Amino acid sequence: MASSYLFKYDWTKPVVIEPIVRIKPELGIQVSVNIEGQNQVRAVEAYAGAGMFRGFEIFMRNKPAPDVIMLSSRECGICGEHHQFIERIAQEMAMGGYAPPPLGLETIMLANDAAMMYDHTAHLTALGGPDWSSLFFKIAGYYPPEIYQLAQQTPISKVLEYSEAFPNGAPSELKFSGVTMRTVADIMDGLVPIIGAIWLEGAYAWRIFHEAELLYYLRVPHPITMVPGGIGVPATVENLQQYLQRLVDGTAYLKKQVAYWEVLNLFLTDYGNVFGVQAYYDKYNNLGFAEMGNRPGNYLSYGQSDVAEPPSVTPSSTSVMEYDATYENMGAWGRARVVKPGLVIQTSPNSPPQLVTNSLIDINLGMRQFIESSFYEDWVNNPQVPSEVSGISQDPIGNPVSDYHPWKKWTIPMPLARGYPFGSGNSQNKYSWAVSPRIVPYSGHKPTMNYFFNVEADPQGVMWAQVLQPQAPDPIYSATYSVAGIEIKYNSNEQSVTWNLPQTVSSRIVLPPELQGEIDIKYVSPWALSSKLSNGTINVTTNAVERMRARAHAVALEGSGGWIAWFAAVKYLTQGQTAVSRGNQYDWTYKKNTNTDVALGVGLKEAPRGAQWHSEVIALGSGPTVPAINPQQQQPTTVNAGPRVVNSYQDVIGEIKPFGLLAKNGGAGTFEEVVQGNPGYNINGIPKLTVTPLEQWDGFEFAATIRSFDPCFVCGVHVVLPNGKVRYITLGAPIDLSESIKAFYKFAMRVK
Repeated sequence: MASSYLFKYDWTKPVVIEPIVRIKPELGIQVSVNIEGQNQVRAVEAYAGAGMFRGFEIFMRNKPAPDVIMLSSRECGICGEHHQFIERIAQEMAMGGYAPPPLGLETIMLANDAAMMYDHTAHLTALGGPDWSSLFFKIAGYYPPEIYQLAQQTPISKVLEYSEAFPNGAPSELKFSGVTMRTVADIMDGLVPIIGAIWLEGAYAWRIFHEAELLYYLRVPHPITMVPGGIGVPATVENLQQYLQRLVDGTAYLKKQVAYWEVLNLFLTDYGNVFGVQAYYDKYNNLGFAEMGNRPGNYLSYGQSDVAEPPSVTPSSTSVMEYDATYENMGAWGRARVVKPGLVIQTSPNSPPQLVTNSLIDINLGMRQFIESSFYEDWVNNPQVPSEVSGISQDPIGNPVSDYHPWKKWTIPMPLARGYPFGSGNSQNKYSWAVSPRIVPYSGHKPTMNYFFNVEADPQGVMWAQVLQPQAPDPIYSATYSVAGIEIKYNSNEQSVTWNLPQTVSSRIVLPPELQGEIDIKYVSPWALSSKLSNGTINVTTNAVERMRARAHAVALEGSGGWIAWFAAVKYLTQGQTAVSRGNQYDWTYKKNTNTDVALGVGLKEAPRGAQWHSEVIALGSGPTVPAINPQQQQPTTVNAGPRVVNSYQDVIGEIKPFGLLAKNGGAGTFEEVVQGNPGYNINGIPKLTVTPLEQWDGFEFAATIRSFDPCFVCGVHVVLPNGKVRYITLGAPIDLSESIKAFYKFAMRVK
């Protein structure tokens, strides 16, 4: 195909890639690179700037709290139901523990788990998955075509010999949409948008998960049924039967989804240098895909899938309990979730990450937000902040609350010119509308150090929290949900988690015999995996393709949550427990639970993009007109996109500052760090993985790395170059739109 480049890139100057769309708010990345030799380029500095102020935290102030339930779902047109879910938790907590009846809770979980399975699968097949399709190896020329040739020669069965994902036996081939896949290249072909067999069967899976969700929410992404204390749609025998059909088909797809992402990950990262991929990059002194988007092992997970009946856990002394919506029991009911919460921190580049806590109370107490690089005024000691907010000094059980905690944050926009390079347009070097969430490690409701960390909030964070569970002060070695016969086993020594999924025989989703019956699925951390396969020469905490593998495992684990909720709902129905809601908004009473005359609440759970947070400060009183004084939201994209923080701060626990090794990266946030690297952890910036001539290279690896985080990411980007010209890039390809369409259909004819 003839080149469509109109000019040469000048990579000696910072380049802005903006907007990276379909995230909220829209994101721009400014990148500076060093050219270190032929076919070797490294990012040395990156800035992530959110380009839009959305205003939810302001216009929801003083709205009736019941209205905020519905308004919160409007925060996103993709996963609004998850916003509404955690706003429900925050308000139930502000009411002193207004939890739904058992059947109501499990009905909400049926809808919630289906929503999670839908969003994750959509990302793996349509939003992030195509970055790893043959479109980018074979046609667009981003990655070396030699890798696709190796993929054609590499059987799936050979790759899965190095996988531990299927203890009961790994498949030797997979079938999607009637197409049998025997090689890695077949999987790459299957991920091509619209025409690929995996893409097509994935589209069926999204649809049925969406249908399952709609059985109870009635409308998505803005449900009209879920409120504090319950849900408006009963889990009847009829809709449970309809849900079951979709759950069987969907679970069958989730099993195959784990398999093909295991194959792609093991092949591309090639930790053991057995498939020829790493040997190719060795020629350029480049670690290859194992290095693309690697960062320190600091992760955050809030957990997912509450239960009306707690699991039996070992050791039995670990506190777990059914969801009761109270703050004082949040640590126990958080640990009872099917997907466990956890704060994971890596304090040394030579040692693996550690689980600091699995208590949501600890995680809540440790959260801080800073606006050092953001377009906001400081709220600390600011007379604009109402005294009932600024005066909060304790959580509902008496622990000190930081001035930088979201309960005390007051959103005060301060629009400024951003400038180019980022931050040069104003005297304060501010360059983003995203705040900077950072977390101080707490354990047992006390800080363990006076440092704060930037963390990664995504499915990789979820899976790191699972594999390290036994390390927490409240260890969990196994959790058994007897109602569904599902057991989850944790092993921090080998950094693994294993769980079972039921038999799934479907005429619509064809499974190989190895995956049809009840099977175990095992996830092993990238640190353990890379070390084992490389004989200890490589230690990776994550990278772009590992994030995709982690998402495939996370959604399979969340699938077990759907089965637990379904069996629990059947149990309660057969016992005659039919109530799904406790009352209506005239019964809702917000109760004082701190040192000022307000009601506090916080909702924390995993959304498809990662750890999602709503906090509430609500006036006291009953009924539908009680105002929400200070609604605050912290999205997973905010956690990841939060810009630089370099200063120290006076805090309720004393002076706090960036952890030493993180300070060496200029205080960068997570998105910034995965692009520019962190020398304190011996992690270099994203390398050039292509063999494209340098003057034609456009930094696709940056966009693909950011896209690996999130199902709300890039459909296309605009690249603003130092000479002021703008290029449109569709699907990330280095060609104009017309040439991209031609390339797409040319490819379609080849694989038809």
